[in-house]
Amino acid sequence: MISTNPAVPALGTHPFPRIAALLDGIDPVPGVAPLDLTIGEPRFAPPSWLGEALGARQDLLGKYPPNQGPEWFRRTAADWLESRFGLTPGTVGTDAVFPTSGAREALFQLGLLADATDGDRRLLAMPTPHYAPYRAAAALCGLRAFNMPAGAANGYLPDLDLIDEDRGPRTAMLILCTPSNPEGAVAPAAYLRRAITLARTYGFILAVDECYSEIYLGDEPTGALRVCQDMHEGDGDPFRNVLVVNSLSKRSSAAGLRTGIVAGDRALIADFIALRSYIGGTTPLPNLAAAARLLSDETHVKAVRESYRDTFAAADQVLAGVPGYRKPEAGMFLWLRVRDDEEAAVRAWRDAAVRGVPGGYLGPAGWDGSHPGRGHLRLAMVHGAQDTAAALTRLAPVLHEIGVASS
Repeated sequence: MISTNPAVPALGTHPFPRIAALLDGIDPVPGVAPLDLTIGEPRFAPPSWLGEALGARQDLLGKYPPNQGPEWFRRTAADWLESRFGLTPGTVGTDAVFPTSGAREALFQLGLLADATDGDRRLLAMPTPHYAPYRAAAALCGLRAFNMPAGAANGYLPDLDLIDEDRGPRTAMLILCTPSNPEGAVAPAAYLRRAITLARTYGFILAVDECYSEIYLGDEPTGALRVCQDMHEGDGDPFRNVLVVNSLSKRSSAAGLRTGIVAGDRALIADFIALRSYIGGTTPLPNLAAAARLLSDETHVKAVRESYRDTFAAADQVLAGVPGYRKPEAGMFLWLRVRDDEEAAVRAWRDAAVRGVPGGYLGPAGWDGSHPGRGHLRLAMVHGAQDTAAALTRLAPVLHEIGVASS
């Protein structure tokens, strides 16, 4: 059945069917093992005890998971947030956090939460390029996307000056991603402080996607909740107007566990839980029990992070002299500057057996008509260092040949 929903065309075509349409039918270079670097699906193994942890609480399968999640999981999640981001113990209560079925559904459903706040607020501001559910949240939740270019000139973060006296009162929600997908940029504390101030000045929701917070190559990224705490004076909720979204998919290489967390403003959390009582797919309790154990253990997280560091080090060694190469601060992607992103994807597949994503597929043009995704190729560094180095060694001469876009 063909959808007649007028919002659906506003989503555009999802990037991965577009990649298939672009590359299928092109035979890659023979004699080598192809490597798919399109999807940010972690290939590094989760801890060996995860299966045992999942099976240990089969007794919970007979119970419906509560919409807000069990108290024991919320306590564990709160403890992890406080420990990881340097928050004062007790700052994140169990009323300030709850689990979701991964981050994707939460990021989409935030659009419904924002749409319910104020009928005169119709803008959902977001960076471009971006993770597709941001755009879906606007298109399918009755809001209008305001695409803020996140290019090199702004350190691959959207320019907050765009939330001005005209747009601020019309904004329902601003989504930021740090570390960012696809660019790997980390928002400094001063940038987050300004975003929080704007949200409180104009009364909109600031949603910060922190799903890549544990994959970093240098210093650990600052979290929005920590900035909220540092800004807090007097009484009241220190997280006012702010929600953060995180996930165990990247942190623990446990994408199949489907466990994310949302934390922050207590009033918004209560409203979000109430909303999800009608539409949310709650995570099974055995999964939450295993997720709680993952959140209580940092040893495997350090091992996962070191695997990514090894892979990025291999990429750095191979591509350091290639025009358009830039080592990211964090996250799991290379964001390579190229002259023509579709040509780069075709040539990478045909001549190097490497499958990547044209940057122009990862979001629409910005409000001003600029398209910072174009002229880039995204490669997911989710395989081991040896396989990645071999693939990038094949790719390097292709990148030299096709050239780079103007900066």
